[in-house]
Amino acid sequence: FYAFELHEEDNGGNDFVTLGTRMKADAAKLAGWDYETEVAVQFGERYGKDLSAFAGHWGLGYNWLHSPWKPRLGIEYSFASGDSNAADDRVGTFQNLFPTNHLYYGYMDLFAWQNVHNPAVKFSVEPSSKVKLSLDYHLFWLADTNDGWYRANQTTLVRPISPGASSYEGSELDFTVVWKALKQLDVQAGYSHFFAGSYLDDTGA
Repeated sequence: FYAFELHEEDNGGNDFVTLGTRMKADAAKLAGWDYETEVAVQFGERYGKDLSAFAGHWGLGYNWLHSPWKPRLGIEYSFASGDSNAADDRVGTFQNLFPTNHLYYGYMDLFAWQNVHNPAVKFSVEPSSKVKLSLDYHLFWLADTNDGWYRANQTTLVRPISPGASSYEGSELDFTVVWKALKQLDVQAGYSHFFAGSYLDDTGA
């Protein structure tokens, strides 16, 4: 269980609380299976408006514990609420606290944990004790087309709010390699590609 409170006085006044909980399973205790779930709710005030928002993350994976390369295959789904009406006195957009988004919603940092549906498939292997290879594939939809597509910095919209556009933003493929060069030094390299969805076709070049 966790609770965060963020209090700011600028930008019209922000004073809101985030309450949530997280559970995670150990694959060694479940014959190779692992799972995780995290849910959070927010309430209070954001930019002088009433804030009420929700977010969640669910994941399930299988680990081949006795294989030399330790492969793991997992599926995940992340959700964060959006705002259904930017003109009213309420905010429904989940506020992504303390983000390290590229670890969870794609290495290109095109998305925040805000106004999003994000299913993903993840696969990894360890050819040696010092090298790990990962391949992740993400799909992205807006949770509410009356709200925007938020980048990882949480402030820059990819497009102006476009209620009539498709909700499908696109997909991202990430390939990463991590090499443990020294006890205190990891070297990481990768390649990512974003496949534009119909939302971008509907909102301009």
